[in-house]
Amino acid sequence: MTVRADELLQAHTVWWGHTVLLRLDGELDIATAPLVDRTVTAVLAGRPDTVHLDLAGLGFCDMTGLHALRRLTDRIHATGTALHLAGMHPRLHYTLTLLQGLSPWTPPVLQD
Repeated sequence: MTVRADELLQAHTVWWGHTVLLRLDGELDIATAPLVDRTVTAVLAGRPDTVHLDLAGLGFCDMTGLHALRRLTDRIHATGTALHLAGMHPRLHYTLTLLQGLSPWTPPVLQD
């Protein structure tokens, strides 16, 4: 039995004018990273001024997932779009704390 990527990770977008909430729920790994890349492409096609990234529902993230988050961050910043972190799952926060220097975000993204 093969599990589809969209069964492991759901990417939800909600738009308010030129602001978008992008919420990732599930597992971010080698199987689901392309889904994140496609979602970011679709979001950026809408030319938002601000992206609020909610990772509170992201229960698993491996190194491939961290690289996907880095690509997401780099692509959003390259367009001049503001990026704000709206939530982070405790496990991901713990992992990023352990990895410290490898975090996909640099200030001011983590500021509230």
